[in-house]
Amino acid sequence: MLAQIAPYRESSDVTCNPVPFTARDRRALTLRLIRSSDAPRLEQLFSQLSPESRWRRFHAPAENIAAERITAQAALMADVDNRTHEGAVVVVAKEGVEEQIVGVVRLARPSGFPMAEEAEAAIVVLDAYQGQGVGSELLRQMIHLARHMHIKRIVAVFQADNAEAIRLFRKLGLPSKLLTSHGTSEMFMEMPATGYETHSCNQENIRW
Repeated sequence: MLAQIAPYRESSDVTCNPVPFTARDRRALTLRLIRSSDAPRLEQLFSQLSPESRWRRFHAPAENIAAERITAQAALMADVDNRTHEGAVVVVAKEGVEEQIVGVVRLARPSGFPMAEEAEAAIVVLDAYQGQGVGSELLRQMIHLARHMHIKRIVAVFQADNAEAIRLFRKLGLPSKLLTSHGTSEMFMEMPATGYETHSCNQENIRW
């Protein structure tokens, strides 16, 4: 049964411009669309995740992986067009002039179906930034990305005991249903046709 929760609230749209965000502990961060040049930053993020966070994100043991494989996978995950098969929003912290990715939310359509109406969502936040509102803001910006990609249904898969992730997705306020079987939960969320204000970006002025 679909559960209608509180309506999604409009905020600055990451598909138009980078969005500044202040964490609960006052750290200044920026959300933006992923770039192909972010591959080394994804490698760094993976290397800094705890075993628990890796398990929650990838649903499998992710230790003792060959460096070459991590590099190749990071390149694939960064090389998306944010329109068809896959898209992602990253949240970055500045360390001097360098950016460090401290969280990612990704939308991926089924392989071979670049314009499918349904996409799977996955999110990970660096352990040192968890509990700071980063995950909630990533998911809010994921809604803008889904609209940008013309996605109508979002599916998120969790371990059944991952109550925090389920809570974060429910906070979006999208009509949803949750199915649990054999230790895995799937949440299906419908993008509303109406119910929150939409606006168009000036494509010539977009700064990704």
